[in-house]
Amino acid sequence: MRRVLPILFLAPLLGSCSSKETTPPGGTMDPPPPACALEGAVFEAGDPVGHPDPLGAAAAKQARAGRIGDPKLVAQPAHGRQRVEAGDYLIINDKIAVVIENKGLSDGYARFGGEILAVDRVGADGKPMGLSLYGETLMGIGIRMINPTSVTVLHDGSDGGEAVIRVTGPIEPIPFLDGPLRALFPRDYELEMAYDYVLKPGAEAITIRVGVINPGTEAINFYVEGQGSDELFGFFQYSRSQIVTPESGYGKPKEASSAWVGFDGGPWGFAYRTKGAPLLFGTEQSGFDLFWGQGFVAGACARTTQDRAEIIAGGPEYDGLREAIRRTDGDPAWRAVTGTLVDAKGQPVVGAWVHGLDDKGRYLTRTRTDDKGGFTVHAPPGAPISLVPQKLGYPAHAPVVVAKDASTAALTLADTATLHIVTAGDATKAPVRIQVIPTKPEPATPDGFGVEDEVLGRLHQNFALTGEATLTVPAGEHRIIVSRGYEWELYDTTVTVAAGETKEIVAPLAHSVDTTGVMCADFHIHSMFSADSADSVTHKVAGAVADGLDIPVSSEHEWVIDFQPIVKSLGVAPWAFGVASSELTTFAWGHFGVVPLTPHDDALNHGAVDWIGSTPDQVFKHVHSLPERPVVVVNHPRSSGFAGYFGAAGYDRDLDTGDPSLFSHGFDAIEVFNDSDFEKNRADSVADWFALMNHGHKVSAVGSSDSHHLRTSPVGYPRTCFQFGHDDPTKLSTKAVRDALAGADSTISGGLFMTVTGPGGERPGETVTTPDGKATFLVTVQAPSWIAADTLETIVNGKTVAMEPLLPIGMGVAKKFANQVTVTLDPSAPHSNWVVFHAKGETDLAPLHPGRKPFAVSNPVFLK
Repeated sequence: MRRVLPILFLAPLLGSCSSKETTPPGGTMDPPPPACALEGAVFEAGDPVGHPDPLGAAAAKQARAGRIGDPKLVAQPAHGRQRVEAGDYLIINDKIAVVIENKGLSDGYARFGGEILAVDRVGADGKPMGLSLYGETLMGIGIRMINPTSVTVLHDGSDGGEAVIRVTGPIEPIPFLDGPLRALFPRDYELEMAYDYVLKPGAEAITIRVGVINPGTEAINFYVEGQGSDELFGFFQYSRSQIVTPESGYGKPKEASSAWVGFDGGPWGFAYRTKGAPLLFGTEQSGFDLFWGQGFVAGACARTTQDRAEIIAGGPEYDGLREAIRRTDGDPAWRAVTGTLVDAKGQPVVGAWVHGLDDKGRYLTRTRTDDKGGFTVHAPPGAPISLVPQKLGYPAHAPVVVAKDASTAALTLADTATLHIVTAGDATKAPVRIQVIPTKPEPATPDGFGVEDEVLGRLHQNFALTGEATLTVPAGEHRIIVSRGYEWELYDTTVTVAAGETKEIVAPLAHSVDTTGVMCADFHIHSMFSADSADSVTHKVAGAVADGLDIPVSSEHEWVIDFQPIVKSLGVAPWAFGVASSELTTFAWGHFGVVPLTPHDDALNHGAVDWIGSTPDQVFKHVHSLPERPVVVVNHPRSSGFAGYFGAAGYDRDLDTGDPSLFSHGFDAIEVFNDSDFEKNRADSVADWFALMNHGHKVSAVGSSDSHHLRTSPVGYPRTCFQFGHDDPTKLSTKAVRDALAGADSTISGGLFMTVTGPGGERPGETVTTPDGKATFLVTVQAPSWIAADTLETIVNGKTVAMEPLLPIGMGVAKKFANQVTVTLDPSAPHSNWVVFHAKGETDLAPLHPGRKPFAVSNPVFLK
């Protein structure tokens, strides 16, 4: 950000500088320079087909480039997002295979073709192996990159030389950056450019050769000292691969520059670097890592071509990638250190990390143990290396120094204990969350190791979908918490277990809160199909179901996936029903839930709504015209910057309007509660919701988690609960969920469960007729014994008219309250009257969700 701030400061000044020519008093102007013959010139295109048999490259010991006719012959990338299609281009040798997208509208954030879709390993059969986790990289000048007029094969490699795929065309603004982020790039250009993707026989790297046609009479310097480079490299790789640099390991880059930036995908990864100079770290935000190159000069009235970037592919693990980088550089291989990792009984420890540090403690390398506990790491020649083995549940291990001339290492992890946990009672074989918290916590893992510990002192956060789990723990005392969300009692105990011992724990749970006929949804859940989440889809669904959520709804940024097939594959269909939707993620005027949508393999971004070039009102109308008739939910309406619609559009609560070019009432619901309770939102999104209703808009509220990382953000806090009249998820349909959301017969639960009944049985979303101007409501609130519930607030037309204690009733384990509340209609209200009820507890939701407050809110009941 030291590089960003000068740009932000200087941008207004740069924009105010005049370029008008003036004649000095008493003097004459120089004659205009002669016109450049390159005005209107373009780069030459190559062959649209290329080599007829690119998959024969390995056998011929060549590098080849050709157009893909049948995509079935090329393995799809392992990430499951952007697909390889007929018409795309393959450049391949015996080591690596790279797929270049054809021209045309593209998935992802750039929207332009000509991008890399996959960087894969070549198998023994000469074909790509399908290991690629390469996401999307924006490579451009300022906010612009090539929008191809052609993608062709410049050299097919049949002569035994380099194979080249050329992408050429004008550079155009990247929609992702062409908004509020434009201030980061004050200089703009309109140029004709080319990207040549170059692969040599036997190489493990592909070179990106950049060409620029400068028809001007002055050279263009793409780097201005003190103002930042114009050479942009933006990486959307976080969701599938861990970023790593040689200077900082897996920690956030601390140095201003990096020799290269790596992306570790486990079995296969890649490193990205610029030629002849380091990459300059800019910033990281929501899964987007911004780096700058050092820039270059495009000569006046000239075609300038330079090798600007290089992608080196390798693996397995970080250790294998680093060796590929050394081979590419022609450096000697580092010394191989092979070994085994066993436990105290001498049994192999499978899938453990082995980290390598130099003699000053700096991070060098990392690998995993194989199915026999074996591993290989590479140490600097003539220097010792310290190895640190690590696996969840085992005690931390001190570094083991391997001497500078040693090539083997035998590592042993200390003895452990085992916890076997089984649910009982109402929760027998039900999905549950199991937390294990050691009384004496293990030391924190250094950031540079790239292994995230659980938070809140947890050792394990396990989602046991069959109600049973076997967990490895260090010997000693551990707190064990077994739970199933907000409708259930939880089991909380402390046990001591000795080394080598297996302790059986039976955890009876009671379903103590009566929610008959009601099921609850979370409409805002992200997984690794979003750029800013690394949670797998199965892990996300498991977390939702284990916490008692009935309806998990996928909400990926600019992508559509369906949770229901995952629900079925995990065997939890009796407990949950999954729904597909998407978060429409603009970079100018807010984010929106579009519920539901249908995934389409052959559609842009798998069926997500395309918002580029449209106004909010146009987008809302388009969404409502789709076959699914989706509901539009304004997500986190008061988030900072362009993520919050009401802030970006300048919504005025008194005037019920905003920026006329942006604000529209065409949405259907508001995410009033985003991983937060009523009190945290009272002055912001709650006030917006109330203002809209006071202006006569019947807009329902929802509460959702917006969970990106299950380590820190649980799915289902809060959740929106609907009256379906039954409790069987297998009887639900996407249409039924959509209609319930649109109908507003719902309450929001942040740990407390609320029902509201009017004098004639009216529920939220309905209207009570009050001939005498009064109406009496029955408000019930329930909670399991471990959740606090204290106060009921009655709000009429946005004003609090009563705060009273919740009145306990009945007997039993759970808490139950019932308050009768009489509401008086305000005849002076310009539109219909309405009432909302809010219940809360004063303590938090520990031990399930520490730090989050219990609450419940009803949607409005209208009065006339």
